[in-house]
Amino acid sequence: MERATELERAVLALVPPPPAPVTPTKRVPASAITFVDLETTGLEFRKHEILEIGVIRADARTLEIVAQCEVRVCPERLENASPEALAIAGYSLADWVEASTLEVALCRVAPLFEGALVAGHNVGFDWAFLEEAFRREELPLPEVDYHRLDTASLAWPLVASGELTSLSLNSVAAHFGLERPSPHRALADARCSLEVARRLSHRMRQASPVGRLKRVYVCHPFSDGPAANIGRVHRISRALIAEGVLPIAPHLYLPQLVDEATQRERALNLCVELLGTCDEVRVFGGRITSGMERELQYAARHGIPVRFEGRTPA
Repeated sequence: MERATELERAVLALVPPPPAPVTPTKRVPASAITFVDLETTGLEFRKHEILEIGVIRADARTLEIVAQCEVRVCPERLENASPEALAIAGYSLADWVEASTLEVALCRVAPLFEGALVAGHNVGFDWAFLEEAFRREELPLPEVDYHRLDTASLAWPLVASGELTSLSLNSVAAHFGLERPSPHRALADARCSLEVARRLSHRMRQASPVGRLKRVYVCHPFSDGPAANIGRVHRISRALIAEGVLPIAPHLYLPQLVDEATQRERALNLCVELLGTCDEVRVFGGRITSGMERELQYAARHGIPVRFEGRTPA
């Protein structure tokens, strides 16, 4: 083997050593989902500006809201704005007189994105504007999951099945019976996207394997007369089985495991956990107790259908 010349040794000294092998790490799923919506001065993220940011951070498993923020942004290049976009966003000098600078607005919303999966309706549009805004302001982009959750894409099966003709937020929201009292307001539209995600999540849970019985949660008073109420729920459950569905009736066994008088909160939490596995809630008893109200609120938040029954089976 020939000996290296002085020149070759000098050249080799300039070559950096190979990088040390990196031990692959297991990617931890995001524990939060951040729904975002923007109002902008136009459709081009390099030309137009952000007018308003609405952000809602939710628990990734339950979709319960953890934090939210809405901030208006003072535009600096209104000469580039689309008049149509300004009209849709409801922009006026009077309404934006207390708007924040872009830098301040980004600093306010950034913590809600950290470590989260970014979501929204046509979220690629919003995220492109945000990436450009952080770059322009020379601010670090929040560390987010590399996936995106787009409720418009998730709703595509509704178009394929003929249930919808459009993937617009208006159409999808109307399909699920969601009202939009403040369309084209950033926080309201972020919240609407969250509600659409809840409805779609419930619909996916209903797409169960062939042969699985429909699960019906029995929502009925309990504590104001345990013995009589257990008897009624027993009859209701037998009627539901005869109907061909699976009754989920915690009244029939939870009292044997949890003392309602001393562990009421724990009992309610267990009931809500069971309700979350169900396809439908049916309400019996002719009145709504505080515990039932909590169950119905959970069902509403998670898009689980609720049906009020007029009478208890004999």
